[in-house]
Amino acid sequence: MQNRQEIISSLRETSRKNGYSVMCADETLSYAFDVILKRDNKTMVIKVMGNVGLLTEEASRSLIAFAKFLDAYPIVIGLSNREEKIEDGVVYTRYSIPIISPNTLLSYITEEEEPCVRAGPGGFYVVINSEKLRRIRTERSLSLGDIAKSIGTTRRTVLMYESGMSTSIDIALKMEEFLGEEIMESISFLWHLDDEGTNTGFKKMKEFERLVNYEISKKGFSIYPIKRSIVNFLMEDTQSSYLGGIEEELSKISRRARYLRELSELSQKDGVLIVKKMSERPRIEEIPVITFSELEEFQDKDELKEVIRERRSL
Repeated sequence: MQNRQEIISSLRETSRKNGYSVMCADETLSYAFDVILKRDNKTMVIKVMGNVGLLTEEASRSLIAFAKFLDAYPIVIGLSNREEKIEDGVVYTRYSIPIISPNTLLSYITEEEEPCVRAGPGGFYVVINSEKLRRIRTERSLSLGDIAKSIGTTRRTVLMYESGMSTSIDIALKMEEFLGEEIMESISFLWHLDDEGTNTGFKKMKEFERLVNYEISKKGFSIYPIKRSIVNFLMEDTQSSYLGGIEEELSKISRRARYLRELSELSQKDGVLIVKKMSERPRIEEIPVITFSELEEFQDKDELKEVIRERRSL
């Protein structure tokens, strides 16, 4: 069984070979996500876990908020859920986030192959292509009773399948065997999630992070704290949006700025780094650097935005 780092490496290499832009997070900096994939106008923000049963609500909120900000799809890749294996070709959910196996995602990346099974209460389910089922039955002059008899169910149940009701894998396979055609629908694991309720406020933050978030909020930005990540906050108003980093230690500023730049280039969002003490340069790795004392002195968000613009163009 692959470990987490092997999964990330495989995902990175396969994605690049298939035309995706890839960013892998620094494990010491990231909690919200591990990998970002982008091709054309499709972006996936991915968290990789051995046991998805350990995914907390707080972590899921950070993933959802971050994906929402990037207009991306949040995905969790997992190997198991508690004691149960995450099966290939099956879509699971936790906190509304799609959960799939590494192989399921790799199949999509290489072949654009989507799964056709979803996990639900009591087992695995599939969706029948109701229009195709109805068309086949009509073309072959089959009655509802003919199909019902072949799969051991009632005419009313078959009628419900033709109306879009999902069913078990066993029933679907029996129906396909009887008809001699595939009738199971594929299931997309790419969906956007609303970030309503994902702004958890300034609780459980380090003191410096809390002060930075408070000051930015006071300037008039909507701000979304992201816990333990390359990006510490997301801020936006009606006209602009920014990826924000916070760093107290001078020795770590360059590394955080480098990751912010990579993410900024991938997402086409401007980045800004707030630091406790000024470094030698007002821009590092093309990312504007602003001290907390400067932040406090800005009168409003327009002044902050102007300084970001000026330092970005240095």
